[in-house]
Order: sequence, then structure tokens, then C-alpha cells
Amino acid sequence: MSEAPTLTDTDAAASTSLREFEARARAFLEEHVPRRDTVVVTDTMSAEVVANEQELQKKIYDAGFAAITQPKEHGGQGLGEAESMAWGALTAGYAVPRMLIAISHGMCGPIINLLGTPEQKAKYLPDLWRANTLFAQIFSEPGAGSDVAALRTKAVRAERDGKAGWSLTGQKVWTSNAQYCDYGVIVARTNPDVPKHQGITMFIINLRDPAVTIRPLRVATGEYPFNEIFIDSLFIPDSDRIGEVDKGWDAAVAMLRFERISIGTSSTKSTGPLSFEKLADVAREAGLAQDPAARAALVEAHVLEQGTDLLALRMREEVEAGIDLGPRGSIAKLAGASANFRVNEIISDIAGLSLVAWDGPGAAYPPLTKAFTGAPSSWTAGGTIEIQLGIVGERVLGLEKDPSVDRGVPFRDIRRSA
Repeated sequence: MSEAPTLTDTDAAASTSLREFEARARAFLEEHVPRRDTVVVTDTMSAEVVANEQELQKKIYDAGFAAITQPKEHGGQGLGEAESMAWGALTAGYAVPRMLIAISHGMCGPIINLLGTPEQKAKYLPDLWRANTLFAQIFSEPGAGSDVAALRTKAVRAERDGKAGWSLTGQKVWTSNAQYCDYGVIVARTNPDVPKHQGITMFIINLRDPAVTIRPLRVATGEYPFNEIFIDSLFIPDSDRIGEVDKGWDAAVAMLRFERISIGTSSTKSTGPLSFEKLADVAREAGLAQDPAARAALVEAHVLEQGTDLLALRMREEVEAGIDLGPRGSIAKLAGASANFRVNEIISDIAGLSLVAWDGPGAAYPPLTKAFTGAPSSWTAGGTIEIQLGIVGERVLGLEKDPSVDRGVPFRDIRRSA
């Protein structure tokens, strides 16, 4: 009979260390962070919200609970995946900053960590993890939304004060929360004489530079979550180039993958207006708690919520365990967007006219109306549903690519409508 495995001294020490980490994390959360069910969780950014969440994120970082697995030399805590997974599980019920750092920590930090130089990591990452500085992702253009590779913002070689670099000119749009950000990760065309997926380069830019103009865009809810950005001959030192010249498409794909993974794996048990519990309350207020059709719709909403949360949890645990999701990250994003689409239909059926008519000032959207009006953005954020289906079909299932008339054509020769 084989002997039962025994716990080594190393295993025992790791287990003790993890328990100590968890105990510290629980104590910190109880003292400094409100529980999600005691506050109104919002995805609306404002100067006041940003300032408050930055202060909270600094406390989290200083206590050792941000950038948990990042190397210490790059501003991280230098801990393992076990601690990262423990922190993720413990914070599910707390109102830790999420929207504030979603792009900085979920997209920009990872791409700098993946492709950045040691100097870039030392310069940008410590302040990024602590939320001293905030980053924006700057990809989409008026003529290059889902087809990011059709971008026309250009960067040409330049020199300033004896320093080699680039002069950047162009227009970007749909940049989330750029009005509150200090830096951005941007892609620009550096060679128009090669096919559009080539000749693109990625840079870090200073959004406070006078050559950058940021104009917030008002959406249907009356808020300003997105921006258009105009850039006029912005000088970028070559030391702020990420990755190789003309190889920015590969960097962009990696960053978009980080984005879709971040969106798809960020789900936690919802306490917002679109959660099953809130929808059940709406049904009761509407006198539909015993209506068979309403009850069936609520069951469907509950199943969708549980399914997407469990999928997000599984993928988040894979990421935290060091497993590369690759294009599978689009599955979680696709599932979440599809679930939101159906839940919005359910809301319309149950809430009825209360979605569009209410007492009080006209500009003060009730939470349910605001959530209902804003929900369609999830169908395009991080790539449309159609884009996600294409990624899953081609890169996960191995289906043939759709035909493309501009494949292999130099970018300057591609015909455009304007």
C-alpha cells in the first residue's frame, strides 16, 4: 500500500502565508471598503467619483493588495496566483474600484508589462498600479471602429531638441473616460505602403500635452463616458514606442484580447438595476409577481445571470492560474453581451411605461431607466457581437476566414468613401 502524500515544509509555509494574507485582506476590506449591498454601485465616472476611487485604490495598493502578481521591480507585490485568486474571491462582495482601473489595470498595464521596455515599466507601471496616473485605450476612429486596422491617424519620424521620435496627427473617438486620464496607449499608421494590418505602431502618449484636445461625448443617458480626441503634431519620443515599428497590429490584437478578457471576466454577483433581484422587485411593484409569463422571464434572467457569472468566474480563475485564454476570451464577452440583450428585452416587458415616464426632474433618470438606456453599449464595447462571433469562429473553432477585398493591398491604395 502506498503512503499518503505528506505536506512538505514548503507547502505548509505557503498555506500559512496564504491564510495570513486572507486574514489581512478581510480586515482591510472591513475597515476601508463598503460592502456592495450597502451602496449604489455605479459605472458612471465623474471628477468626484474618480478622486474618491483613486484615493481608495491608493490605500489598496499601499496595503499590498494591488498588482499582486506583478514583479516588485515594476511596482507589484511579487506574490503568487493563490493570493491573487484569494483577493478576487474576497472582494466580490465589496465596492472596490472597478470601472476606474478597468482600462489601466485590465488593458494598458498588461500590454506595457508584456511588450514594454524595462525603462517603460519602471517609468509607468508603479504609478499605474497605484492609480496615481490613469491610462486610456485609444484605438477607434470615425472611419475605423470595429475594423481597427483601417485607422488613418499617422505618425512620422521627427526630432525635437536632439531627441529622436515621432510626430502624431489624427482623430480618435469613443475613448472611454479619457477626460480623466493622464496617458493613453494609441495605435497609429507609420507605413502606408504595406497592407493595412502592417505598417501600424503602438505608442504611449501624454494626454495632458497641449497638442491633444479631448472633447467629451454626451450619450443617451445624459452622461459623458466617451470622448473624441484630436491630435495635432504631437511629439512622441521613441522611448515611448511600445514594441517594434510597423508591428503594432500584433500589439493591438494582444491588447484587444486583454480588453475582452477584462470585460468578460469582470462579472461579480450583480447588485445593480439589471440584476435578477432588482428585476424581481420591479415585477412585484408592477403587480406581476404571480404572472406566469413574468415569472418565466425572471427565471430566464436568473439563469442568464448565473451562467454568465459562472463562466466569468471560470475564466478569471484560469487567468489568475496563469492559463492563457487567447481568443477564448471573446466567448465570455460574447456571452455577457448576449445575456444583456435578452435581459433588456425582459426589462421592457416587465417594467413597461415606467421605463420612459416617471415623477421628478426630467434629467434625473431613475436607475432602471438609465441601465436600460445604457445597456446596448455592451453590444459594441470591446468589439461588436459580430466581431466576437468572427473571432470565435475563426480562431477558436478553426472555420475559414470571410473573404476580404483589401487583403494584401497597400493601405494607400485602398479605396475609401471619404
